[in-house]
Amino acid sequence: MEQVLLIFRNIEKTSTVRLSRKLSLRNRFYLGVIVNDQTIKLKVLGITGDSPALKIALNFISHNGYYCCYFCYLRGIHQKQKRQYPYECLHQMRTVNSFAQDATAAEQLNRNEKGHLGVSIFSNIVDINFPYGIIVDYAHVSLLRHSKSIFIELYRRLTPYVRNIVDRALIHQPFPHFFHRQMRPFNDLSLVKATEIRNILFYGILPIFHKHVSSEILGHFAMFITALRLLHGKPIFGDRTSDIAGDLLTKYYKDFSLFYDGLENFVLHLHQHFKNQYEMFGAFSHLGSFGQEALIGYVGSNRTGTRFYGDLICKNYSIDFLLHHKMEKSNQFTKIVDGPFDQEFNFDFKNNSLFQLLHSVQCTCASLDSCLTAYRRCIINSQVYHSLQYKRRQKSVSYFVRYTSTAVPNSYLFGKIIIFFKCLNSTYALIQQYPTISRFSDLFRSSSYYELLDRSINHLFFCYFSTVYFFI
Repeated sequence: MEQVLLIFRNIEKTSTVRLSRKLSLRNRFYLGVIVNDQTIKLKVLGITGDSPALKIALNFISHNGYYCCYFCYLRGIHQKQKRQYPYECLHQMRTVNSFAQDATAAEQLNRNEKGHLGVSIFSNIVDINFPYGIIVDYAHVSLLRHSKSIFIELYRRLTPYVRNIVDRALIHQPFPHFFHRQMRPFNDLSLVKATEIRNILFYGILPIFHKHVSSEILGHFAMFITALRLLHGKPIFGDRTSDIAGDLLTKYYKDFSLFYDGLENFVLHLHQHFKNQYEMFGAFSHLGSFGQEALIGYVGSNRTGTRFYGDLICKNYSIDFLLHHKMEKSNQFTKIVDGPFDQEFNFDFKNNSLFQLLHSVQCTCASLDSCLTAYRRCIINSQVYHSLQYKRRQKSVSYFVRYTSTAVPNSYLFGKIIIFFKCLNSTYALIQQYPTISRFSDLFRSSSYYELLDRSINHLFFCYFSTVYFFI
């Protein structure tokens, strides 16, 4: 059985009627697909997309209407010529039965039934029944919509002088070479990408804005940032990760009206359901429709006159699978192997007594240069890291690393890699260590959100300074 994530994109505002005529999806998934005389059954995990796309796919009311949430019966209010969805402590959740009953009633009576406009054509295809099979595309909801709105609002509150400082700090913030997009200044967010917003949100806002925004306002937004980082990556707190992130998002949503006016929209409300989404589908880093949107966009731009989009999509997917299959079968000389490379022939090991100390412990010979071999770069877990001896790194900071030490368990250490070297077939790195000097949560000690942030934010952000050299 193949687990397939069905991505529905609203490209040309295709109506549900046109979709029902053109797609015989039910028979296709029931009977399967025949490939080389073998029947392959397709299993659709769920459906995802941005709000306009889900409106059509689910045959639901628009995201600015009453009862527009797919997961609960939050009605919303009309306030200042906008549809707003203030926080409600207790609200009735939609279930599989109620979702199906409301959709059927809307279909039969031809009316809006608590957000439903009819039965979705995908309702009998997905493996997980609606509403549990609906996956929120957090890149659209959290990054392109909500985070961008908060960026604009916080930037508006700054003086012109401080805005210039913030913009320069964002532009000149260096990243490792595998960060393919840098941070954009706030005065140019019109065509910003989701990955650029993610980098600003995860790595730029708190270190830069804590000097220019009150701890109460920034502490409130820090709960949102911390929660998203917990839900985006590995479960830092194990099974408690979703609970901790859920508490942060709930408090953020509850106090949102204290700091912002007119921004309690539908995308803010959807964050109240992120805890359940994480527990059902896992980390948000691998959920979303951007990869499929890029493919469909490519097909739309390169269709060369054909009307058969499905054939083009299948062709491009086949090429993708073929390339990956060939990469897996590549010979051993093309595979990435961990270890140092790019030898440095002019490095002087005698300029630091630590090399002599290590050599005296590891080896009994008297020749330091013959035993130690220096390297500019090293591959660790299939990821290339630089040292300060690698002069072609340009603005990259791939020489700065976070690591753990057996001498200091359950804590992180930081430092700059001076050089990689080998001694008796063992690989080492000389690191200029940057010990932490304080807990990051101390920046919010005067905030009413300090206790809630103190539980988790110190695992994601750190304060440190440079001191001594250290071998790892």
